[in-house]
Amino acid sequence: MRTICRPRRRRHSAWKTPAAVWVPSVRRSEARVRSNVGGMSVSRPPHHVPAQTLPSASCPPCWGHLSRTVSHYGTVACVLAVYPPDSTDVERRIAEAHRWFTPLSLGGGVVAWVVLCAAGFPPLLAAMLLVAALLPIGIILSRRSRSIRRRVVTVSACRSGLSEDTAAERAQQLRLETLAQALGDAALACRQGVIGRDRFDRVWTAAYAQAAVIATGSAR
Repeated sequence: MRTICRPRRRRHSAWKTPAAVWVPSVRRSEARVRSNVGGMSVSRPPHHVPAQTLPSASCPPCWGHLSRTVSHYGTVACVLAVYPPDSTDVERRIAEAHRWFTPLSLGGGVVAWVVLCAAGFPPLLAAMLLVAALLPIGIILSRRSRSIRRRVVTVSACRSGLSEDTAAERAQQLRLETLAQALGDAALACRQGVIGRDRFDRVWTAAYAQAAVIATGSAR
C-alpha cells in the first residue's frame, strides 16, 4: 500500500498590529514667528490660518522695499526704502509703478524695437515711436509720485568685495535686513488676519522712525 502524505495546512493566525504601530492623532499647534520692531512683537502662523481669521482688505499693499545690487568687483549695495505710514494706497501704488517703470520700459522697449525692425519699420522710426509712447507715461508717473518720493526714507549700506567689511558696515546691513524682515512679517500677519491694521500701522510707524534715525546718522 502506498501511503499518501498530505501536507499539513498551516493555520495563519490573525495578524495583530502592535500597539506601538498605531500612532494617535496629534493636534497641530501653530508655530509663531516673532519679530521685534520698536519694542513691539508681531506674531504670525506660517503654516495654517484658522477659518475665522480672514485676510483684511484694509491692509496696505506695500510698505516699501529692500533691494540688493551687485556692481563691479563684487561690491554689494543694499538699499532700504520705507514709505511714510500716512500715505494712501494710491500713492504707494503709483510710487511702486514709477520704481518699476524704468527697468521694464528699457527691457520691453528693446524687445519692441527689435520686433518693429523685423516687421519692416526703419530703426530710427521705430525708436521714435517707442519714445513717443513711453515718455509721456514716465512723465505722468514721475509727477504723480513726486510728493511721496520726497517723504520716503531711504537707507543704504555697501559692502566691498575687494576689502574686508568693517564692523560698522556689517552692523548697518544687519539693521536694514532686520527692519525689512520685521515689516515683511508684520505685513504677512496683517494680510492673514492675525493682527489688525492698527497694530501694523504702529509697527510701520516705529520702523519708519528707526529708518529715519539710521538715515540721519549715515548722513553725518
